[in-house]
Amino acid sequence: MPKPYVAINMADLRNEPKTFEMFASVGPKVCMVTARHPGFVGFQNHIQIGVLPFGTRYGGAKMDMTKESSTVRVLQYTFWKDWKDHEEMHRQNWSYLFRLCFSCASQMIWGPWEPLYEITYANMPINTEMTDFTEVVGRKFAEGKPMEIPAISQPYGKRVVAYAEHTVKPGKEKQFEDAIIKTLEMFKRAPGFLGAMVLKEIGVSAIGSFQFGSKGLHELLETPGSLEPDPNSTIFEPPEAKPTPPNYIVHVEWADQDALQFGMGRVLLSPEYRAIHDQALDTLIYGPYIRIINPIMEGTFWREYLNG
Repeated sequence: MPKPYVAINMADLRNEPKTFEMFASVGPKVCMVTARHPGFVGFQNHIQIGVLPFGTRYGGAKMDMTKESSTVRVLQYTFWKDWKDHEEMHRQNWSYLFRLCFSCASQMIWGPWEPLYEITYANMPINTEMTDFTEVVGRKFAEGKPMEIPAISQPYGKRVVAYAEHTVKPGKEKQFEDAIIKTLEMFKRAPGFLGAMVLKEIGVSAIGSFQFGSKGLHELLETPGSLEPDPNSTIFEPPEAKPTPPNYIVHVEWADQDALQFGMGRVLLSPEYRAIHDQALDTLIYGPYIRIINPIMEGTFWREYLNG
């Protein structure tokens, strides 16, 4: 089965209780509307909790900044059989989606911005609760595959993700991907490693980013919230926004913050890991910049599609 495409809808919101109340009430409605389209295969929605300091490279950052930051970044992943399904779903359900999303406008600082990605590498096991683990073990033994028992990747906020941003020099994509994939394969030996994927940006959804032409922008600014801008007033197609130089997200999941910090730290502290990862560093125009995000709301069935 082909790998799904990923849309990541990003926004910075006020870090206050009202935002999280809206996230809990509006988010499920958006997911239910999205599920009307047969090309939708799942979601994994996150909030940013901190930044990996990289020693003192980002010395003002902390692993957990939730109590001191004035804003919170929301990163909502949706997974699709084809990126065109994402665009079609928006246009078919635009009235619902716009009104739901616009109801959060009072909390908005930046966004939304919705890049689209292809998955160039994935090692993302099925999520497993502790209550399911004995069944998983029994099934693997029955299949004669005891060495393939996956790590316990618990859903619903019980793990953390390193969201690593990279911009690669044109022509160096293969060197970057080869080195990053080797590094991620080596991470399997690190305590608390739960899986990873490499996402390459292929464009931006104009409608998902509320990027309209002049007519649509004025309609957006003038609406009381009950009238949506014309969804056909966008002025670019997603592939036209494909970035040059290319952007990558390296998404790495860990059991907790300590596992993330010391696991990712192997690329600095272990000569073996460092030699491989340095080959990726030597391709970069920007990065790595590593946000720490927490998946608090998810439809884990996208992993079944990915691993099917």
